[in-house]
Amino acid sequence: MATSRNWLLLRGLARGVGHWGSFSEKIQQHFPNDKFEFLDLPGNGIRHEETSPIKISEYVKDLRARCSYVQKGESFQVLSVSLGAMITVEWMKEYPHEISKATLVCTSSGGFSPFYRRFIAGNIPKGLKLIGREKDETFWEKTVLGMITNSHERREEEIGAMIEYTKRYPMNPQNVIRQMFAASRYRFPDSAPGDVRLLGSHGDRLVSPTCTLKIAEKWGVRAEMHPWAGHDVPIDDPQWLLEHLL
Repeated sequence: MATSRNWLLLRGLARGVGHWGSFSEKIQQHFPNDKFEFLDLPGNGIRHEETSPIKISEYVKDLRARCSYVQKGESFQVLSVSLGAMITVEWMKEYPHEISKATLVCTSSGGFSPFYRRFIAGNIPKGLKLIGREKDETFWEKTVLGMITNSHERREEEIGAMIEYTKRYPMNPQNVIRQMFAASRYRFPDSAPGDVRLLGSHGDRLVSPTCTLKIAEKWGVRAEMHPWAGHDVPIDDPQWLLEHLL
């Protein structure tokens, strides 16, 4: 009988558990013997009325208090995207015996990459259009998905559920700013904090793909790069991501 593994999944900037879309079911089907926990960052998803911290270490503190594996003293591995990956790195650095492995998707680090690569300037006008439109869930999701995905077919498959999720748990723009501030200040350690796999995409239009490659160079690890997906690889090509998990 296969050994059961514990997984924690963390999304990134302004995205809640529901924004994993159909990937949340696909990963559980792909690893039927494993256990999964999906947690929202403070300010996102079911926690949308809370205030997001402005320090990555505060996200670690918050999520550790909510993680069932931590409560039980069980080790686990993490799949995390973007801001979620930054939180994972800090978690591994602060509590090296808790996270056994981590897959970090489309993330970046201050000090490794300049700000204009960590957030591609062409997205600023699109982001500004979201201000004051958080109650127009259809506009919000179409705009966001247009920035972070490249597959029109996959967007159409997922957008209906995404809109309904955002209606239930709307994002506070002030929390978006606070999360961006936390991410902008965070610096990765000079060496990998543990057993990590880096995944990125050459088609990422939100964060330059060079950010993943720079982390790989600094840490001396290999980065696996998707040929065309956007920043949200779990939505654009869930099968590719599943095949590249540790």
